[in-house]
Amino acid sequence: MISKILAGGVVIAGLVGASAGAASAATTHPAAAPKVAVGSVELAGPLQYESFLAIQNGHYHGSVDYTNWTYAEPGSGVWAPAATPQQLVFSYQGSNYAHTLNNDSLKLTALSPERLAFTGSGAYNAVTGATWTIKGQVNHGKVRFVITYNGTLQPGYTVTATGSIAKDGSASGTALSSDKQQLTWTMPAGAFASVLHYIAPIQSAQVQRWAHNATFRFTIPASVPGLAGTNVTVKVHDGGRGSAHDTYAHGVTGSPVTNYQIIGGPGIIVP
Repeated sequence: MISKILAGGVVIAGLVGASAGAASAATTHPAAAPKVAVGSVELAGPLQYESFLAIQNGHYHGSVDYTNWTYAEPGSGVWAPAATPQQLVFSYQGSNYAHTLNNDSLKLTALSPERLAFTGSGAYNAVTGATWTIKGQVNHGKVRFVITYNGTLQPGYTVTATGSIAKDGSASGTALSSDKQQLTWTMPAGAFASVLHYIAPIQSAQVQRWAHNATFRFTIPASVPGLAGTNVTVKVHDGGRGSAHDTYAHGVTGSPVTNYQIIGGPGIIVP
């Protein structure tokens, strides 16, 4: 039985076991257990995340939930910090305190097709050497982060912030400092970039249990400008426990697939 795994928004816990139970209850021609592949992987070069459930048998073949965190898609509803320096302004008791978030130190880690972690550094503009680090997450249109001062001004002072991202990529919210100061904060339009994201039904799947391989195909939905209607083929391999020996490749159907390094996520299961 496949354990509790989410892929493409579909829970497949017990899927194999349920089919086996149905087979044992039948008196003749028991139904074969479905051939399935499931995965949830963070990919490099560029940063991507894909979750999928691929089913060979029957009329329903599963779905794929995919994000490319560096490819722009306006209106997707999935956001990443922009790869340019950004202003971050805190307000407290009628005064504004302008900060700059650097882009050269920004590091992104995809946690799911909709959730991204980020770290980086910046400075308080008014005081030379007043540097800080930032650690946060973006989940759909919500953002939260903590900045920690580590330079010449109040080292160890922290600000914990939460807020929302608007349609133009600006962001705003509230924050609480380690000195219990209640603040508000803003970032300008374009501070966050809307990135490529879609969920698509899988149209066909071939699962080789003996080799722990699977190949499946889908079409990028009409809602994705510039890529709508593109047929995609994905090839995966389950290399054993964890993701260290798993492999993933995709490409336009009919053309050679490209291998992408798996750098995170639970991995791929082809039981």
